[in-house]
Amino acid sequence: MTASSEIIPDQPLVDDAALLAFANLLHGGIRPRRRTLWFALLDGARRPLPMVVPVDLVPDEPDVLLTSNLGRAWHEILRGEPGASVLLVLERPGSPYASPEDHAWHAALRSAAAEHGLTVAAFFLATADGVAALAPDAASPPDDAPAGPEPRIRPRWPRAVPTRRR
Repeated sequence: MTASSEIIPDQPLVDDAALLAFANLLHGGIRPRRRTLWFALLDGARRPLPMVVPVDLVPDEPDVLLTSNLGRAWHEILRGEPGASVLLVLERPGSPYASPEDHAWHAALRSAAAEHGLTVAAFFLATADGVAALAPDAASPPDDAPAGPEPRIRPRWPRAVPTRRR
């Protein structure tokens, strides 16, 4: 399956090209006006379940409560599905290049999935210029990452969340 191929129901998304084709289907080539997080749940054979959920009005930076609740919801839905995973598409206006906030969302959502024993099959950034994958290692660069022509961006998540006093 290639990025331009047709998505067939019950067809597993077995490789990067198939995941990208599905992300392109979700994005639909639109020009985003605001941040929206799309997620699709994949069964143990990597077939998309019959639901795709958009989360609108996503803040620029990850919200700890939102990401935690998403992880819990994914876990509840996929509880009886060994090997299940999540496909994520962060759609936003602006530059096609990943920003520090995009990397922070990537790290936060991977962490939320991992907290509940799930994996992220892929994380895509969608802009008016198209859809591109953010590699899993881009979510959490090692402390000793060498400086190169493109500096790696350390995510700003998780950070301490102020608590309300009663």
